[in-house]
Amino acid sequence: MDKTVVVTLTDAGYFSRAKRTIIDIRSRGEWTGDIVLITVGFSASRNFLDYYNVIQKRVEHISTEYLVKQYGQFPLKTIGDNRHVLKLYQWDKFYVFDDWFKNWGKVIFLDAGLRVFDKISILDSIPCEGKILAPDDAPTYDQDKRFKLMMELDANPVAADELFKEYSKDILNGRYFLNCIWVYDTALLNTCNIIEMIDTMNKYPICRCNEMTIMNLLFTFKYKVWKAFPEFVVGGNGLQKRLFGWIENDRNYGSDRTWRDFCFMKYPCTINMECE
Repeated sequence: MDKTVVVTLTDAGYFSRAKRTIIDIRSRGEWTGDIVLITVGFSASRNFLDYYNVIQKRVEHISTEYLVKQYGQFPLKTIGDNRHVLKLYQWDKFYVFDDWFKNWGKVIFLDAGLRVFDKISILDSIPCEGKILAPDDAPTYDQDKRFKLMMELDANPVAADELFKEYSKDILNGRYFLNCIWVYDTALLNTCNIIEMIDTMNKYPICRCNEMTIMNLLFTFKYKVWKAFPEFVVGGNGLQKRLFGWIENDRNYGSDRTWRDFCFMKYPCTINMECE
């Protein structure tokens, strides 16, 4: 299986953002291949799906009842936005690792709302056999941003003890990936899929960044299949561009950067749109 699919995921509240990303994929992204929209708890407009030739996969929210029960007993106290209880829908990203995606050879995932400023084929052309590709979350100027920041170990000593029975404490100083954009070889589903991810979610209720913590725990540290995106690529205009950026004014990117300097961006603010 050598076909590639581009995937995004949304609930009803984020549907407008998902539509923006899908329009980008077909327009600036020049993608003519398959697109899957995972809709959580609702069905998207048939007119929209047909117009942009999108395959819908409807699912329901992943159950977090047991996870929340554990938070009640062992609360996390270091998360400013309380995403562990207020953004439980983030766990639904695990659906991108459902065995159903074995219908394709490669999956390119983009968060709903992520902007596409260059060809999707740039991502598709990066070799990923046996790997998941995603951006390194630690900028070059930050030598302290490591995986230890992704967990609140003191909140649940029992879970922390279990963690270090399975993993070396060396993971605390490991680099890790950002999961708003990734590419993976679906052969990995034979190694790790949504079932193991949900089991791990419930086993370690100490995650400060929800599903991103678990994805790194499994792909980066257990199976060692994460490979960082290249920082620069040749864009569709033949010039060197940054493959991905969070926002243009990040000091890691230098001064006077605009959206045109990037292929993909999470929160652009120099394009004619509201900066989120």
